[in-house]
Amino acid sequence: MSFRLRVFLLTLVVAVVATGATAWFSLRFMAQQIDRSQQEATRHVAGIADTVRAYARRHGTWAGVADRVRQLSVDNNQRIRLVNLNGQVTVDSDNLAKRAARPVVAAPTLINPRPALSLDPRLGLAAAKADGFVLEELARYRRATVYARCLTDVGQDPPPVAPDAYGIPLPAAGPQRGECAVQARDAQEYAQADDSTAITNCRGAADHGACLVQAFGNRVETFAPEPLQLFLGAVDDDAVTLLGRPTGGAIGAVLVLSVIGTALVARQLARPLRSLTVASRRLADGHLDTRVATTGRDEVGELSRSFNRMAEALEGAETAQRRLLAGVAHELRTPMSNVLGYLEALQDGVVPASRELFSSLHEEVLLQRRILDDLQDLTLAEAGHLAYRRTGFDLAELVEVSRVAHLAVAEHGGVRLTAEAAGPLPVHGDQDRLRQVLGNLVTNALRYTDPGGAVVLRAFPLPGRAVVEVRDTGCGIAAADLPFVFQRFWRADPARDRETGGSGLGLTIARQIVLDHDGTIEVTSTQGEGSVFRVTFPLVGG
Repeated sequence: MSFRLRVFLLTLVVAVVATGATAWFSLRFMAQQIDRSQQEATRHVAGIADTVRAYARRHGTWAGVADRVRQLSVDNNQRIRLVNLNGQVTVDSDNLAKRAARPVVAAPTLINPRPALSLDPRLGLAAAKADGFVLEELARYRRATVYARCLTDVGQDPPPVAPDAYGIPLPAAGPQRGECAVQARDAQEYAQADDSTAITNCRGAADHGACLVQAFGNRVETFAPEPLQLFLGAVDDDAVTLLGRPTGGAIGAVLVLSVIGTALVARQLARPLRSLTVASRRLADGHLDTRVATTGRDEVGELSRSFNRMAEALEGAETAQRRLLAGVAHELRTPMSNVLGYLEALQDGVVPASRELFSSLHEEVLLQRRILDDLQDLTLAEAGHLAYRRTGFDLAELVEVSRVAHLAVAEHGGVRLTAEAAGPLPVHGDQDRLRQVLGNLVTNALRYTDPGGAVVLRAFPLPGRAVVEVRDTGCGIAAADLPFVFQRFWRADPARDRETGGSGLGLTIARQIVLDHDGTIEVTSTQGEGSVFRVTFPLVGG
C-alpha cells in the first residue's frame, strides 16, 4: 500500500469518527446548552435591569449607557439588547462587539427610569398645600435631571441619587454649580407655568391625591429618560428546530471535504518525498551537486533543507579531499623530482658522487618525511585521535622556553627576538603540543621578518583566559588572504616556504591543537607592517 493511500485512508477514518462523534454530542447536549443559557439569562435579568435603571436615573439620559452595557455583558457573559417601546434599538452588545445582531427569543423586561410619586394619604394635606408640595417635588426632580444630563453630555459624572420619602430619586443636598446649574434653573423656569397648570387642574377632582400622582407622571414624561425594553441572551434558532434539524447534510459535506482535503494533503506530502527519493538515489550514484526544492516551513520542508545541507556537506568534503590529494601530490612532486633527477644523473655518470650531493638528497627525503608526519598529525587531530598528555603548567614559562629555543635562528637571521610575560599563567594541557603551536608561530614570524626586524612574544591574562601573542614586523598578509591562513597548504609566498622547508600544514595543525584545548587562535595583519597571531586558553581557576 502506497504512502499516499495510507494517509488517505487514515485521514478518512479520523474524519468519519470525528464527524459522527461531533453529531452525537451536539444532539445530546444542545438542549442542555439552550436551557442553561436561558437559566443564566433569567438569573441575571434582575441585577442587569436594576443597574441599567440606576444609570438612567443618575444621569438623566440614556446617552453613554453603551459603556455600561458592554461591561455588564462581559461580567455576566450575556448578550444585552435595549430597545425603546417603538422598536428602535438604543444599544446592543452584539454591535458593540462588532458582530451581527442575533435574533432574540426571550420575553423582554421593561425598564422604566421615570419615578412614580408616592403620596401618603395619612398626610391629610389640604388641597392648596398638597399642590404646592407636589410642585416643589416636581421642580426639584426636573432641576436634578437636567443638571445630571448636562454633566453627562460634557463628560462628567453626576452625583449619586437616592429615593426620597416620596420615591423621587434626588441627589444628596449640595449646590449646583457652573453652566449645567444655569441650564437646570432655566429649564425649571421655562416649565414652571405648565407644571403649575397641570397641578392646579387637579383641584376639585374626586380623588385629589390620585390626580396629583397622574399629573406628576405626565409632566415627568416631558423630560425624564424614556422606558426601554431589556432583552437578554440570543440563539440562532429555538430548541425544537435545533434538535430536529437533520444532520445528514452536514455530515455528508464534512465527509466530502475530508476526502478532497485528504487527497490534496496526500498529494502534497508525496510530491516532495518522491523528489527526495530520486535525489537520494542520484546522490548515492555520485552526483554530489544534487539538490531538492525547499518550500514551506513544515516537517517536509525541514527534511528537504536537511537533505540539501547533507548534500552540501558531502560535496564540500569531496572537494576538500580532492584539494588535499592535489596538495599532497604537489608538495611531494618537487622533492621527488629532485631526488629522481640526481639519481638518474648519478646513474648516467653525469654528476659525480660527493658528500655534498648525498647530503642534499638526504634533506629532500627529510622534507618528504616531514610532510607525511604533518599529514598524519593533522589527520589524527581532525579525527579527534591525536594523543594528549595533559598536565598543569605555567604558560608564561613556555613562552620563555620557546624564545630561548629560537634565539639562535633569530640571531642568524638578524632578527631581534624578545618575550614579555606577565605571569604566572596556569593552564592545563599538553605542554609539548602547545610548544609545537608556539614553535610554528615563532618559526613563521622569523621566516617572514627581514633582517633588522623584530619578533615579540607576549603572554598576559584576561578575565578567565591566558593570552599569547606573536607579533612580527614582517611583510604582513594581504586582507584577501587572511580567511585562508589556516587552510591546508596555504602559503603567502610558496617559493619562499619551499626553500625553507615549510610543509604548508603547520598553521592548520596548530589551529586544531588549540581548538582541542578549548582555545582560540586568530590573526590580524597589515601588509608591509607585520602580523599578530593571538592564541587564548582557559586559565586554571579563572
